[in-house]
Amino acid sequence: MQMRIWTLLAILSLIAAVTGCEKSAPAPKQDKAQHDHSQHQHEPAAEPEADEPAGPRIETGSFLLAVAPAQPKYAAGKAGDLEIALESRGEWHVNQEYPIRVDIKAAPGVTIPKAELLKDDAKEFGDEKVRFVAAVEPSSAGKHEVTCDVSFAMCTEENCILEKRTVAMQLKVE
Repeated sequence: MQMRIWTLLAILSLIAAVTGCEKSAPAPKQDKAQHDHSQHQHEPAAEPEADEPAGPRIETGSFLLAVAPAQPKYAAGKAGDLEIALESRGEWHVNQEYPIRVDIKAAPGVTIPKAELLKDDAKEFGDEKVRFVAAVEPSSAGKHEVTCDVSFAMCTEENCILEKRTVAMQLKVE
């Protein structure tokens, strides 16, 4: 329950930080390079149920969000990487003005040297795709869950939707 309250407060803070537009007719189509997100309304996305398990990928009509190994094997005592990728779908694009954020947590047995990734940490950042590479340092063999909480906004010419989604994967360490 406390987690939902904090999530709701975070969403309300984000909404307050993002400027919206009046609910009038949509602005005329513009070239993507000149698109101004401050003209559009921002709506929070529906929150997934708290008891829903996170998967390694979430795909909707507006985006694909995934966490995946960035290498074929992980070994105890050897640093490695994993990849977090967000891709737009259809007429949607990533709002480059919204402060994208990835918070990474790992089960015991894996250390995350940089647990908070922001726009400047992205290896690739564009309208159609955002890609982060995060370092992981496994200290013991076995399967260890790594969870990524990702905050971002997806937009069309008429609307922007704030998203906060969680993806998770099992890091198999030899």
